[in-house]
Amino acid sequence: MTTLFLTYELKVAVLIAVFYVFWRLLVANETWHRLNRIVLLSTAIASFLLPLCVITIHQTVEVAPTVADTLPLPTGEMTIPMEPAPAMENAEIEKPFNWQLPLTIIYIIGVLVVLSRMLLSLWRLHRMKAESEIHPLTDGRQIAVCDKAKTPFSWWKTVFLNHQDFEDGTTAFLTHELGHLRLHHSADVLLVELLTALQWFNPAMWMLRADLRTIHEYEADQQVISHGFNDIQYLQLLIRKAAGQSGYSLANGISNSALKKRVTMIMKPKSNHRQWLRFAYILPIIAFSLYASCETKVSYKTIEESALTFDVRDNREYVGVKVPAGAFYTWLVNGHLAERGVVKEDKWLNVRSYFPLNEDLVTLDGKEIDRNNMPYVPLSSIKEVKLLQGERPRRIELYTHHVTEFNRDADFDYPTEYKEKVKAWMFFKAEDAATGLQLKGAEITVVETGQKAKTNEEGWCELKVPLGTTVKASYPGLGDETYEISQINGNEVQGRTFWMSKPDKHIYMNVDKKAEFDGDKDGWLAKNTQLPKATNGKGLSGRVGIWLVVNEDGSVSGVRLKQGVNETLNEEALRLFRSMPRWKPAIKDGQPVKSLVLSSVSFDNIQDNVLIAAYIRDEKTQKYLNDANAELMTIDKVVLSKPMVREVVRGSKWYRYVWAVPRQDKYIIKVSKQGYKTEYMNVSIQDSESQKLAGDIILRPKS
Repeated sequence: MTTLFLTYELKVAVLIAVFYVFWRLLVANETWHRLNRIVLLSTAIASFLLPLCVITIHQTVEVAPTVADTLPLPTGEMTIPMEPAPAMENAEIEKPFNWQLPLTIIYIIGVLVVLSRMLLSLWRLHRMKAESEIHPLTDGRQIAVCDKAKTPFSWWKTVFLNHQDFEDGTTAFLTHELGHLRLHHSADVLLVELLTALQWFNPAMWMLRADLRTIHEYEADQQVISHGFNDIQYLQLLIRKAAGQSGYSLANGISNSALKKRVTMIMKPKSNHRQWLRFAYILPIIAFSLYASCETKVSYKTIEESALTFDVRDNREYVGVKVPAGAFYTWLVNGHLAERGVVKEDKWLNVRSYFPLNEDLVTLDGKEIDRNNMPYVPLSSIKEVKLLQGERPRRIELYTHHVTEFNRDADFDYPTEYKEKVKAWMFFKAEDAATGLQLKGAEITVVETGQKAKTNEEGWCELKVPLGTTVKASYPGLGDETYEISQINGNEVQGRTFWMSKPDKHIYMNVDKKAEFDGDKDGWLAKNTQLPKATNGKGLSGRVGIWLVVNEDGSVSGVRLKQGVNETLNEEALRLFRSMPRWKPAIKDGQPVKSLVLSSVSFDNIQDNVLIAAYIRDEKTQKYLNDANAELMTIDKVVLSKPMVREVVRGSKWYRYVWAVPRQDKYIIKVSKQGYKTEYMNVSIQDSESQKLAGDIILRPKS
């Protein structure tokens, strides 16, 4: 175990050194400070993770069947037993020196020393803060005034100043230190200090640590310049202050250790964006690291075909599933029965189908299939399979025994007039029309023959019904529904869904005139869709099927999913239909009635988002407010997404409300707050605008 740990630390050290050397040679002197910071942190963390990533190449070896074929076969490499060496009498065996122990002790001592240094620095900062005069800011940050702070510096949510700097109001330095806090540089420092403790022997780690501190200063300097401070005057301030040191290793402060680099970087023009390709050096390093950690595992299976196999294609892991002819299958979509029957030789389940492990879940008798220990399952042992779709992950459940209740009574004594008639096994489903919930325990009766069955937990049952009979569904509290068996086709799957509702609030499917949207439904849906912009050249697309109830007054209720695509699109489709304006209700016998409607929405053409921002102020105090209730609506008063409240000027009380919404020509911003009058603002967006600052919205107190 000690050897493995030391080897791991050595691999980490090599990776850190390689990543750092390439970064230093290629991009260290560019002006992409935020990107350089992210790359340094990411490669440092990746150096600790990559040695733990082992790519396993699976190799399957077929062996002749044995008596143990009915048991799971082991995976991994085969160990060949060796003959023991003959004993040597009266021979002294010289034990090699255990060099791992002293190296481990030295390593642990180094880690403790670095951690102690870090804890000492934290303790000194805590004591200094306790002795300081605290001035809280409005955003949760604070200024600690103490003469021990020779130069301004910052840590976590506190800026440390001496009395002279605080009284002078050195705005540039304060903005610099607030920049450190806003950009969470303290978290970076703490993380790198911990990583340095684990790699204290590695010079590259210490150099990376120093360069990250320098990048922090670059970013904070950039914040000062972006707030309108003159760069020449700011440089003069830096040079005058550089003689001091903060004296606290964890703190961000102005020092002379990297002053020349900072001056050069402030005056340097921005780097060309085309040079971003230099960061591609990361990819071959990662690829080589993963390649070096590859290992091969040999798994064994009998020549006899297994119901489960493992395969890797295009770097994706798959489980291959095959079901024998004669097994019973059930197919459910979004919890509703779609199909059931017996697997035939030409059925797709009877040929091996591959399911990606990162997207689908395959179980055997309720136990999830583990790719590292794929069991050998004789094909003939599979008795039943269930497919559950419309959810993520999709489930494929295999069973070595029957788990479905068939409600079959093959020996039923039919009345004389129905004994010779054509009959067929049919499945019947019972669902609540108002909510779409499946009804367990609904009684399904063939009126003419007296056959009865009750629906199971999935809301369905089976009956062998003769042609020309009537099937009735009954459920407590809901009205009966009937269906006439007027034809029996030759297809394997035959069934009927009973949509049941309360007698006094009947929901119709068969009407004289169907309910319809009052206007351009597709246009309304497209206009009010709220989805993120397409990324990586791949958009969110697909058509989602929806069931909904249109009431007598045209209002919409009982919205539920019929056929989904993915979680994002499904949720957006449900939101759209729940927020729709009134429809034209269905007409039956000249009167408007409740009706069940099947509709859909296509997301194949998604518009790009536009950013809209607004300031909200108090009329009397002119202060900007960050706790008002702000809503962005379409011109049709449809409320869009909630805003994000973002600070505009660091350390001040100015705020703005920001929305990211699909592009439209016009919007309305509604602002309300307790004790104030509600205000509205109209916002127009030009085709060329990708973001819009609406301006100030003034809230007036109620008289």
